[in-house]
Parts: sequence; C-alpha cells; structure tokens
Amino acid sequence: MSRHNCAIGKDVVPASFKGVTFYCTEADIEGGRRGAEGEFPFGEDTAYADLGRKIRVFHLTAYFREDNHVGDSSALFAACESPQPGMLVHPTRGTHLVACRSVKVSDKLEEAQGESTAELEFVEANPVGTGLGGILFGMISSALNATSQTSFLRDYHPATVSQPWRGDVIDTAQRLVTIVTATTRQVLPPDAPLSEHRDVLRMEEIATDDGLASIGVNVDRALSNGFNTIPLYVDNPDDIFRIMRRLANAATASSALPAGAAVESEEAVLSRHRVLAAIGMAEAAMSRTYAYVDQALAALDATLAVLSDEAQAAYNACDNALFLEIRSYAVQFTQMMNDLAYRLPGLVLVDFSGGVHPLVAAYTIYNDATRHRELEARNKVDANGRFNPLVVGIAPT
Repeated sequence: MSRHNCAIGKDVVPASFKGVTFYCTEADIEGGRRGAEGEFPFGEDTAYADLGRKIRVFHLTAYFREDNHVGDSSALFAACESPQPGMLVHPTRGTHLVACRSVKVSDKLEEAQGESTAELEFVEANPVGTGLGGILFGMISSALNATSQTSFLRDYHPATVSQPWRGDVIDTAQRLVTIVTATTRQVLPPDAPLSEHRDVLRMEEIATDDGLASIGVNVDRALSNGFNTIPLYVDNPDDIFRIMRRLANAATASSALPAGAAVESEEAVLSRHRVLAAIGMAEAAMSRTYAYVDQALAALDATLAVLSDEAQAAYNACDNALFLEIRSYAVQFTQMMNDLAYRLPGLVLVDFSGGVHPLVAAYTIYNDATRHRELEARNKVDANGRFNPLVVGIAPT
C-alpha cells in the first residue's frame, strides 16, 4: 500500500508587504521570456531571438475581515504608496523584492459589510545585474539606511574635537574605511567597470588622508560605496553573509574617549559602520538557501544581535529616530525570516537513554538505517562508534 502525504496548507505562509500582513485568497506569479519574432513575407522560414527573461509580475487578492478591516486595509494601501521597493512575502512562492504597480481597495457596503478587499499587482525590483543577494539598501533597508546616514552626518565632526582625541576619532574612521576598502578590493574583478575601480581609489585616499577623513560626507560615501559594491561581486549569499558578519565584528568596541564631541564623533562612525554591516547581513540572510529551520534561525539570531546592540547604543545616546527605525527594521526582518524558516524541515531531539549506534538511531527516527550519515553530520560519534544518548535529527515529514 502506498503512502500519501497530505500537502494541503503545507507550503502556505502568511502574506505581507513591507511588514504589513494580510489574508490572501488568490496569488499568482507571471513570467516567461522576451523574444524578437521574425515572420518573413512569401517565405516559410521563421526566426526567434531570445532577448532575456521577462520581468516577473505578482497578482494577489487580499481580504480583511476583522473589526478593524478599514484600518488594516488602509495600512496596506499606505505601504503600497510608500516610496522605494519592499519585500513581498508571497504565500506560496517565497520572498521577493518588488515595487507595487497598483493597489485597489474595495468596500462592498451592501453585499459585504464588515469586509474589505484589495487587488494588488507587484513587479520585481531587483537592480540590473544583481540577484536577491546584491541589493543593499533596496530590500527592507532604505529607511534605516537613510536614518543612519542622517545621524552620522549630524554627529561626526572631528574638527570640533580637541587634540589628541581628534586624531583618535579620525584614526577610527580610517581604520573602518581601510577594512571595507580591502574587502572591496578583494572581491572586485579586474574586468569590473572603471568607475568601480575609481571608487576604490577614492576610498583608499580617504583611508590615508586625515583631511578627507575629517569630513563626514567623505567617510559616509566611502563606507556606503564599499558595502554596496561587495554584494554585487560575490555570487554566493553564504559568503556575503560571512563577509558582512566579519565587517560588523570589526566595529564591536565602544568609544573610550572622553564624553562630549570626541565620543559622539567616534560612536557616530562606529554606529554607521555597524548599521551598514547589519543591513548587509539581513539581506544576505534573506537570500540564502537553508536546508533546515535551525540554519535560518541561526542567521536570524546573528543579525538581530548586531541590530540589538545598535538599538541599545542609539537609546543610550537619546537618538530616538535611529532607535525606532532599528526596532522597526528588526521587527520586519524577523517576520520575514520566520516566514522563511518555518517552511523548512524542523529538528527532533530523541533520548535513547544510553549510547546508540548511528544505524539504530537512523532506523528509529526515520525508519531508514541508510540515513545514518544525516545524523552523523549533527551528532558526535564517540570512540566506540556510538552517539550520546541525546540524538538530534530532522523531523520526519
């Protein structure tokens, strides 16, 4: 007798756009290829030239049936009218960076009181030449990036700091620019556009010229260029995530300078660097492919650790705008990662009350002893060729 797994609802997640959730009754994705078709007069031959993939279009129908259906539908309408692309969590097709092409909210006052509907059309918004992993400041980060930049330019003024601390502030900025520049130089291929190589040269100038590094606009441009360029030339999102995490770790220390303009300027550049790194980690985390739920949750936790530290630093500095934006960003990122993570296979912890051979454990958990290699990848085998009593495995589906 054959076994059949029920697939109803298995791969459906709550839909959302820019963090605004909604109940979706219909959802589709439209794509294909573009081509130039040739049909010639008085001939039987035809021709076709492939011009690339069509831009993807998403059509969704949303329903709002709660008591506050008018307010909820208005929140979605406002999100669709807000500037910049945003992240769409499609109920069945994963996450996509999209722009809202149109939204139509309807209230049928006689036939369906207490209910609002919305017809939505989105178009993918990936920048030219990049995948989902190479869209710094485009996915869920535009507002956070802008707020962080405003805070940095407001607070970074080494010229107002007394010596010798002025030199310490500039040294910190140049150290971070140097790290970002070196990483950018490593990933930039020789055949990259000449403008990219010029940008790296300008970054190197700022990293070595105290006068240039004392101007906030120059430092911000150098850091932003580096963090924006790196994902464009690293194909593997796993590698992007590791690079961004390493860059975030390069600015973990807090300022030890005296209170006042010195510590304010140094904390400003440390915060700007860490926020850019956190944005890079978040976008890489969203574009990675995970085999199991714990891998996605580990990436979520690592990114939230950086965001949490920055939120606390902004709170301590009474920077309310940055604090609130980081918190909002973290909430939206958490929601999207959870939607992604909990569609993945989960974990089980089995207590065998004693050492157990991998074959026995695999047969017990999966009813298939040949899957012992999967368990060996997650559990340590002792000198006797056995697991510890507690064995971690993948939840059977």
